[in-house]
Amino acid sequence: MVKKFKKSLGQNFLRDGVVLDKISSSINLSNCKKIIEIGPGDGALTRNLLANNLPVTVIEYDRDLIPRLESDFSQFPNFSILNEDILKVDLQHLCDKNSVIVGNLPYNISSQIILKLLESSVDYQSATFLIQKELAHRFCTSSKKSTKISLLAHFFSDIDQLFDVSPDAFIPQPKVTSTLIRIMPHKRNFDRLEQYMELKKILESCFANPRKQIKKSLIHLGVSFEKLSFKSSSRPDDLALQDYFEILDISEK
Repeated sequence: MVKKFKKSLGQNFLRDGVVLDKISSSINLSNCKKIIEIGPGDGALTRNLLANNLPVTVIEYDRDLIPRLESDFSQFPNFSILNEDILKVDLQHLCDKNSVIVGNLPYNISSQIILKLLESSVDYQSATFLIQKELAHRFCTSSKKSTKISLLAHFFSDIDQLFDVSPDAFIPQPKVTSTLIRIMPHKRNFDRLEQYMELKKILESCFANPRKQIKKSLIHLGVSFEKLSFKSSSRPDDLALQDYFEILDISEK
């Protein structure tokens, strides 16, 4: 057992066998030919993943955990390990359309990891991540209010919240509840990929003052709100992705 946890790396290792099995059964492996696990920690979930007899590549940043992982899993012919920072890894070389990505993500860089995956245009089948519940709500578009991060994510994918995991399933116990999410990439906005960075700028401008009416941000952006189909008195979180596409299209004319 790992005795020293590194708070700076956001390490909270899963220990509940029931939760581990539930996570494993929630990962859709149909047509999957390769599994990529981000942040395996001490390998609690890795063992379940290897049981599927699919190639499993784990990416672990903490060099102190590498000997433990190699000792426990090097006998598995379908196991490989990368001692690298996930935020610097070139996912294009690891993933393809038949890859499934999973991970109990460190709380402190969860959003960065997910946005890196979404914005990198990597081909993958699906991603299943355990993240902080509050962040899961921000990523998902199922809530009544939009967030900047949910709109950016929805540009590339559909994200569903699967179930919550209580703090007592981890060692050490975090102070927050976690949520398992599933990311399914889509190509609905493929024809707008070249506009993504401009859309991102518009969202950053609008959500800089999320409680103010969208009209103030539109004036700053030089967009004539008289041409828009929605009310200029709306707030940024009242609008859907299609509304921001409308702003984008008018701003480019």
